[in-house]
Parts: sequence; structure tokens; C-alpha cells
Amino acid sequence: MVDNDTTQNTVEFESIEKTREVSTFNASLKGLKVLISDEKSKSLYDKGYYGEYDNGVLELEPIEALLLLERRRIHLTDDEGNEYDFKKLAEFYVNKIPNFWTKYLVYKDLRNRGYIVRQGFGEDIEFRVYDRGATVGKSNAKYLIHPVIEGSPLKLSDLSKITKIAKSSRKKLVLTIVDRQGEVIYYQCKEVIL
Repeated sequence: MVDNDTTQNTVEFESIEKTREVSTFNASLKGLKVLISDEKSKSLYDKGYYGEYDNGVLELEPIEALLLLERRRIHLTDDEGNEYDFKKLAEFYVNKIPNFWTKYLVYKDLRNRGYIVRQGFGEDIEFRVYDRGATVGKSNAKYLIHPVIEGSPLKLSDLSKITKIAKSSRKKLVLTIVDRQGEVIYYQCKEVIL
């Protein structure tokens, strides 16, 4: 005996899964950047605000490339034809970029929460974060993010400097503390004048 409700639900589930399929793009590692030379890659920029798109090429920052590789949105090779999986690319970047893993954990957590995350400016502000649903270029970033590893010292002079940067750019400063288990904790900072 066939249960029509079960068959109906299975067919609906399969059709939903088919509509959720996403494109995978071939990408190439050039130095620390990752390039996608495909006109269709503009959808990653338009819909997800990943990288910088110019003349049919999407240029991804290392942190963006690693997240897209983890999410299986890109297939990555270098100039010599060597393929990179998540682990191999993560090791490559960890060896080249100071505090890369901490920055990646913060970036991934913010993206998983639905925020639009763009590169920050200078060495103190790692990310600019836009509200959910914002349009980059039309909306302004709301938060500036400074990642810190739990237990590592943060000089008051550095904290004062990044607080002033946030205040002058009219953004909210958020310190992100990454604990020993890789959990990300957020603290909003502001200058208080007594």
C-alpha cells in the first residue's frame, strides 16, 4: 500500500531541493587573492556582496575565498593546476596572514548571522558590517569590527585609537572576542566623557 501523503511530501521536498541548487564557480589562486573569470560570478557580488567585480572578473579577499570554498561555491586551483580544498587553503592563509584564523571565525559568524561584511580599513579595523538587507553603495556600514583573541592584551592606547576612528566615521565599534573554543563574543564600545 502506498501512502499518497508521503509520496506527495517527498516530491515537494525534491523540488524544493532542486530550486536551492547554487552555482559553483571555477576560481584561481593568484598570490593571496582568488579570481573568478566568469560573467556569471557577478551574482556573488550582486546578491552576496563578495569581492570586487570589474570587467568580468570577481576578485575575492582571502577570507571571502575560504568561506566560499567551505560553502562549496567555488572550485579552486592555482596556476600549476593544484587543487585546494578547505583545509589546504586554510593552512596556506594561516601561514601567510597574521591572525587569519581569528579573523575568519569572526567573518564566518557575522555572515552566518545574515550581515553583509566588507573589508575594513587600516590595520585596526578589520571589517565594516552593514545591517541585514542593506545595499552596499547605497547604505552605509553601521559597525566597525576589531577582532581580539581571548587572553591577548589590548593596549588602552589602541582601544582609544579605534574608538576615535569609529566616532569620527559615525559607526559603532564592536570588539569581537574569539575564545579558546572558537566561539565569537561581541562587545560594543563607545567613548564616555565624564
